Amino acid sequence: MIQRTIVVNDSPIPATIIIRNNLQMVPAVWFRQLSTKVSWSEQYRSAVVRSKLTVIGFPEGESYADYDLEGSNQWRRDELNTTSFIHEGSMYVPLAYTARKLGMQVTYHADTKNTSIKLHTSAITAAARQSVSPGKDDLHWLYQITEAEAGGESYKGKLAVAATILNRVESRDWPNGIKEAIFQVAIFNGVSYYQYSPVLDNRIYDLTPSKDTIKAVQAALKGEDPTNGAVVFYNPGKTDNKWVRSRKVTVVIGDHVFAR
Repeated sequence: MIQRTIVVNDSPIPATIIIRNNLQMVPAVWFRQLSTKVSWSEQYRSAVVRSKLTVIGFPEGESYADYDLEGSNQWRRDELNTTSFIHEGSMYVPLAYTARKLGMQVTYHADTKNTSIKLHTSAITAAARQSVSPGKDDLHWLYQITEAEAGGESYKGKLAVAATILNRVESRDWPNGIKEAIFQVAIFNGVSYYQYSPVLDNRIYDLTPSKDTIKAVQAALKGEDPTNGAVVFYNPGKTDNKWVRSRKVTVVIGDHVFAR
């Protein structure tokens, strides 16, 4: 792995890069910083990178990408000169191909081995504003659930919990609003299943978020994610839920296991 800086519209953004077949591979979640949404499709074992007009699916272990333009639902396939793969819990995808497919201009500087990307500044600004400044109601409940679930955890543990909730919001498989994701109740065979126990037992209402919790939530909103794209977490000493335990583990932080 190589730590490099990619210049996006003259702004440096750090990235972890792995070279495969002379191509730069980056974690798919890195593209969240470029006005895109990134999620994981368990059904297709694929990282899904989505802009307003383009959706790209990168199946794990395959040397092709499937894409759909402008919501036409007419999927096409590009053969790649490399294979998308998971490393330390993150799906790595080709940097230049992905950026260009999303309509960005990519330049590789052979002398410095650095890459620069050009996209509309307005798009970056809008995405950053949407990411960093959710509605007051959404932000309130994100603080509350993070404190309720991880109040006794480290800063990293708090950050991880907040990140998984935001990962759900960006996934097709969960509600696309923060409050909606937190308060979602799934009904199966007449039984109601709450996504988060503090909602079920009302702990979410009776607490005050700590400074660490507020800081962690803000960091998660800016794209930090120590869970490698997890959408669920659980305390193995407190749950015997077979479904959540069947999910692929990405990392263990404190008392919580995080999984996709």
